Amino acid sequence: MRPRILIVDDDDAITQQLFWTLCDEFEVLTARDLPSAVRRATVYEPQISILDLHLPPALDSPKAGLLVLDYIKGRYPESKVLIVSSDTNDETRRTCEAKGANCFLEKPFEIENLLAAIHRIAPEAELSAF
Repeated sequence: MRPRILIVDDDDAITQQLFWTLCDEFEVLTARDLPSAVRRATVYEPQISILDLHLPPALDSPKAGLLVLDYIKGRYPESKVLIVSSDTNDETRRTCEAKGANCFLEKPFEIENLLAAIHRIAPEAELSAF
């Protein structure tokens, strides 16, 4: 069974690019907002999540993304979370780290950097599929 990876981003272009980049090695799930991210995390229990912070309904703040991070790390503490965001101020990064994020990439990002980050944070058992 391939490891599950959840992509949470409201940008369709980014979501599609990541889906096609990762679908050969991972079972890829996507969500566009807070409610769908919580539902998919609950049902599928992803080993890795790629999470944008600015999600509906609060696009002007990282609040929704931080709630998703809280939910995933609170319910599945072993799950890895990679934050991808244009909100790169130090306070946001510190908050994400304090809430259990495993890695932070600034948008826009290079796919090679994202793949390297996934490789770094993926639990050893999942690397055999990577």
